[in-house]
Amino acid sequence: MTKIDFDQYAGQYQALLSAQTRFFDSDSDYFARYKVDRVKQQVDKVDAALDFGCGIGRSMPALRAAFPSADIAGCDPSADSLAIARRENPQCRFFTLEELAAEPRFDLVLASCVFHHIAPPERQEALRYCFNCLKPGGRFVIFEHNPFNPVTRHLVNTCPFDADAVLLSMRETIDRMREVQFTIAGTAYCLFFPSALAALRPLENVMGWLPLGGQYFVCGARA
Repeated sequence: MTKIDFDQYAGQYQALLSAQTRFFDSDSDYFARYKVDRVKQQVDKVDAALDFGCGIGRSMPALRAAFPSADIAGCDPSADSLAIARRENPQCRFFTLEELAAEPRFDLVLASCVFHHIAPPERQEALRYCFNCLKPGGRFVIFEHNPFNPVTRHLVNTCPFDADAVLLSMRETIDRMREVQFTIAGTAYCLFFPSALAALRPLENVMGWLPLGGQYFVCGARA
């Protein structure tokens, strides 16, 4: 399987993503806002936050709004994506993985739909990096596609920048996180209702046990 070079997609990433997700919500920023809202339920005070695999920085406005006084940073291996992220989010800091040493400086590390692009043999190393970036008591929140949702699988199978995707179940994610000494602090399936059923979206807070959502999240704590 050929690994996707996100430099090739950086300039068109937003348009491609909007086309893929328009059926669920025409506002492509909804997903970033939604996820950060879920993250806020899992954390206390955040002085510094890292978006691991930030891409073009789509989560940055939501993170800045949620944690207005925090130091917000992003890291990504794609130099072209980081260039866009820096231009669009001058109030945040951005790094390559080589530039950002894995030192305990963040209260929150977010990884939004990143790990399915990481080859399974390399996932533990990436999780250890995220763990080592956290201060004691910090939280790591990972969102991933739910492989049990047929619509999600179709979207992944037809998305050009998901050609290298290997989906991971919530169980795999939990087991891998525990292996690097995360304490699991919260889990839920999410993103059940498209905008046409927006009136039902408040029900998601009590449906997290149901493995039918388009994605899921796992929150881990560093002791």
